[in-house]
Amino acid sequence: MVFIKVLKEPTIPNTFTPNGDGIHDFWDIKYLNQYLQNRVQVFTRSGKLVFESKGYTKPWDGNVNGKMLPFDTYYYVIEPGNGRKPFTGYVTIV
Repeated sequence: MVFIKVLKEPTIPNTFTPNGDGIHDFWDIKYLNQYLQNRVQVFTRSGKLVFESKGYTKPWDGNVNGKMLPFDTYYYVIEPGNGRKPFTGYVTIV
């Protein structure tokens, strides 16, 4: 018997609003938790790393070192692992 697990492609939102209203307060990347070896990095426009996670067990809340980042657009690199190519793009904090 052969067991095959089909992994869904992560759904990556391009915006979130971490304002504490309970709606879209976190950058919740659906299905990424299926990729156990994933790595997520988020950078400012100037290339400064503001978020990094290995495993992405807790969605990003828009904070760096306990301080809220300003409303802006940030560049991300998501390496899902499992032989998949990295996902890159932009996420905006509104």
